[in-house]
Order: sequence, then structure tokens, then C-alpha cells
Amino acid sequence: MSNPDGAATTGGFAIPGTVDIDAGILDRMIEVRRHLHRNPELSNREANTQTYLRQMLAGQGIADIRDVAGFGLAVDIVGSGKPSNRKVAIRADIDALPIEEESGVEFASVNPGVMHACGHDAHASMAFAVAVHLHQSRADFGGTVRLIFQPAEEDEPSGGRRVVEEGLLDDIDAAICVHVDPYTPSGKVAVNSGPYTLACDTFDAVVTGSAAHAAKPYEGIDAIAVACSMVSELQKIVSREIDPYDPLVVSVTGINGGNAYNVIAGKVTLKGTIRSGSDATRERTWRRVRA
Repeated sequence: MSNPDGAATTGGFAIPGTVDIDAGILDRMIEVRRHLHRNPELSNREANTQTYLRQMLAGQGIADIRDVAGFGLAVDIVGSGKPSNRKVAIRADIDALPIEEESGVEFASVNPGVMHACGHDAHASMAFAVAVHLHQSRADFGGTVRLIFQPAEEDEPSGGRRVVEEGLLDDIDAAICVHVDPYTPSGKVAVNSGPYTLACDTFDAVVTGSAAHAAKPYEGIDAIAVACSMVSELQKIVSREIDPYDPLVVSVTGINGGNAYNVIAGKVTLKGTIRSGSDATRERTWRRVRA
């Protein structure tokens, strides 16, 4: 709904139609993004990222910054514009991926084999800018905005799970999860209520066969042949067992086995991901993968 002055409202929070953000904040947002991109850290190793973000937030006069979920941070910005007990969380992840950067930009990763290839550097810098802007304009709104800089979005043990276990969402009325999208035109913001992206689980499997000479494969059990069959069969969970309107993606992303030209592999390892849009489909897929 709208106020007479044209500002939208939601649950007691006034959201202006346009927001003037100090140019200095935007400059620091870019500075933060490029620093994080240059110095990426993998899941559950974000110690320097945590320290840097804490320093940058504190440098803007923000106090009560607390460590959460391992190498994460949380800070509450409390509005003084009017009394309100409403709380909204804004979550941004901060970890990088095990990918070698080849972009050639001047702020490219200096950590070999590690890169912010999923945009978490942008997420963290945007959350930083929001925290600073809200801190400077806290007299203009009522209620609390909790900024959560979440570690370990890409790998286990999950930082998101620890955020929940530590109670950071227990007193929250609504939460906003931020993610960049290269398919959305620059300057546009896509917003949706409820789940927007898919839950992601990882799996590992070991195929144990029996090694044999490549000239006599019938004397062994070819683990590579079995593994290849498994890759094909896993896709049938999606194509033949799940409603096509129910989102599900099963991907085998790694396969390793065998080390000689003339030996049938006796062991092969597989790894992959399951991305699902509902709890029921997630649980059903896990049962089928195990089967």
C-alpha cells in the first residue's frame, strides 16, 4: 500500500520511493567490494574477511558488532524515528569459491585457486553500505534492521545453519536474502516473496568394484562402468519421478577413479549437488539418491 506522500509501507516500516545515499558511502562500498574480491577466502576460513568487515563497520561509527556463526558478523541498527518493536534481517554471505581467477581486472584475486565467482564480495559490500546508510539515517525510521554477514554459504559446515541455531532469526519478523543476478538488467532489482532460490545439498558416493587387467575385465567389477550408469540413473529421478513444475536439479560435479591404462578401476568416487525447491522433494530425492 502507499502513503499520501507516495512512500510504500510494509509492516510499520516506511520505505521512501527514492533514497539519497551519500556518495561517500557508495565509494566505500566499491572499496570494500574490490578489497574482498582481491582477498577471497573459502568457506569456514573467512577470518581475514571477518576482521576487515568489522574494521570497516567500526570505522563508520557502528558499535556492538558481534561475531556469529564462526567467521560471520551481525549488527543491529536501531531506528529512533518512532517507537517500534519490529525487526527485519538482511543477510549477505561472504565466502568465496575454489576457482582460479582469470579475469585480468586490477583487483583480481591474489589467493591462488580462490575467487569470488558467485558475487559474495558484492553481497557483503552492499550489506556494508546498507548498515552505514541506516546508521547515519536512524532518526528517519523506527524498528531494528539486523545485518547478518554469513560465512560458509558454499560448503559445510553450513554458516546458514549456524545462523539459525544461534537464534539470530528467532526475534525477526521478516528476512531479506540478497543475491546478485547477471541475468537481471543493470539498475533493476528483482523482488519476490517467499523462497526464490533453491536449497543446495552436497553428496559423495564411493563405488567399490574389483580391479582386473584391462584385457580380462570379466575377472573384475568395473567401478567406472558402474559409476557412469549411476550418473545416468540419477538424472531419471528428475526426469521421471518428479513433477516438472516442482524444481529439482541433481548434478554430478566430480568423478575420480583409475590410474593406469591397462587396469580396470576397482574404486571410483563421485560428488555432486541436489538443488530443490521444497522440503518434501528434498527428502524424497535424498532417499532415491541413497537407493
